[in-house]
Amino acid sequence: MPTRPFKLGANCWNQYTDWPAFLAAQQRADSLGYDSIWTWDHLYPIVGSDDGPILEGYLAMAAVAMATNKATLGLMVGANTFRNPALVAKMVTTLDHISGGRAVLGIGGAWFENEHEAYGIEFGSGPPERLRWLAEALPIMRGMLHGEEPTAEGPRYAAKAVRNDPPPLQEHLPILIGGGGEKVTLRLVARYGDACNVGGG
Repeated sequence: MPTRPFKLGANCWNQYTDWPAFLAAQQRADSLGYDSIWTWDHLYPIVGSDDGPILEGYLAMAAVAMATNKATLGLMVGANTFRNPALVAKMVTTLDHISGGRAVLGIGGAWFENEHEAYGIEFGSGPPERLRWLAEALPIMRGMLHGEEPTAEGPRYAAKAVRNDPPPLQEHLPILIGGGGEKVTLRLVARYGDACNVGGG
C-alpha cells in the first residue's frame, strides 16, 4: 500500500524582528524545501510582551511571495475581525497571482483582545459571536474564490453580486480555518475549508 509523505511547513515569526531578518528566514525555509511558509496575522506581539515590534501579515507575505519560488504561503491564520471578507478574498487572490499560484487563505475567528482595543477594531462579545461572524464571512470568501458572485445581507457582512476578477491562478485555492472546536469550527471546516489549524495541548 503506497504511503503519502508528510508535508512540512515553517511559521516564521513576524514579531520581535526586522524586515531583513524576517525575509531571510522565509527565503531560507523555501530554499531548504519546506512545503509551506507562514506568518501570523496580529497587530501586537502574542508571545512575550505585547509592546514590541511586529510586521503586518498580508503585506509581508506579498513581499515574501516575490522573493521565494516553491513553498505555498499564507497567514496562520488571518483574523476575520480585521478585514471585510470580500476584501480578504480579493487580497488572497492577488497574493496568488504575485506568488504564481501558491497562496492559501488562512482565516480564524480572532482571539487577542488587546490589539483590537488598541486599533479600534470591534472584538465582539466573545468567541460565540466572533464565530458567527466567521460563519457569515466564509461563504462570501469561498464563493469569490470559486468564481461565483455571492450576495450577502448580514447581519454582520453585506455583499452584492461581488465579482473577483481576475480569479485566482489556482483552480481551487485552499482555505485553512483556525480552531478545533467540534461544535462550530470543525463544522465550518467540513463545509468551507480544506484544512484546519489546531493548537497543541
